[in-house]
Amino acid sequence: MPGRLPVVLVLVLPMACLAQATPLPPSVPAMPLDACRDAAAAAVPAPARDALPAIDGSGRQLLALRGYLRARDLEQRWSWSDARIEAYAGSPEQAAAHAAIGKVQDAFAQSNPGYRLHVNLQVRSLDEQLRKWNGNASVAAAAAALATAAEDACDPQEPDRFVAWLKAWRPPAAVNLATPGLSSHGQARAFDFQVMQDDTLVAGTDSGRRQQDWIDGGWGERLAAAVRASGEPFEGPLRSPDEPWHYAYAPSTEPESPPPASPQAPAVGDGT
Repeated sequence: MPGRLPVVLVLVLPMACLAQATPLPPSVPAMPLDACRDAAAAAVPAPARDALPAIDGSGRQLLALRGYLRARDLEQRWSWSDARIEAYAGSPEQAAAHAAIGKVQDAFAQSNPGYRLHVNLQVRSLDEQLRKWNGNASVAAAAAALATAAEDACDPQEPDRFVAWLKAWRPPAAVNLATPGLSSHGQARAFDFQVMQDDTLVAGTDSGRRQQDWIDGGWGERLAAAVRASGEPFEGPLRSPDEPWHYAYAPSTEPESPPPASPQAPAVGDGT
């Protein structure tokens, strides 16, 4: 048996040498693009920064950061918390919004017998907006283009320059989704109308069918006519991206002024 010992040494020694020649690094350094992304994140308000970990991939994160950098009054526009959504449920504010939508639905049904408008009345939570962002095809395409361009633009030694570049970057094609947290649906200030015939969807919110259903089919103008006829405070439709079904709800925030009192008698309800 001792004659086999040199064979064993021949097999073991190269492995030992190999282990000494290629030691594993103690830690993996951050990629340069990560440093540039972190610099951009530091430049946005806390609510937006806190949403980033829930966004899939650096490309989508950078695209969201671009939206946050460009947004005015971000914290005022930020989607409601769960507690605020709960407080909205059953409130006079919600009742007024639903009544306004009902008037549009009534005007539409009167002008288009056999058809009706369906509206999702739920406030779109931040979690729902993040889910849509992570699964939207137009977001994925823009994120891929941005990630590629950012690799060349990123210089960790000049973070301010990268932040300015990111804010100014333009996607090659329109993204048909609001940046998570900035959708007006998140404060019940926008509603999407869909045309139904009985239980069949005639014109929905699929951007791929916008031209066919809403423009060529004429439903965009019919909806606009119903909105005008309702007399309710809706603005739209949304032009960028082009969504004929999307209307902003803009109720007056100023209380109505009481009628002037008659100089001969006290105003009604004032007493004496």
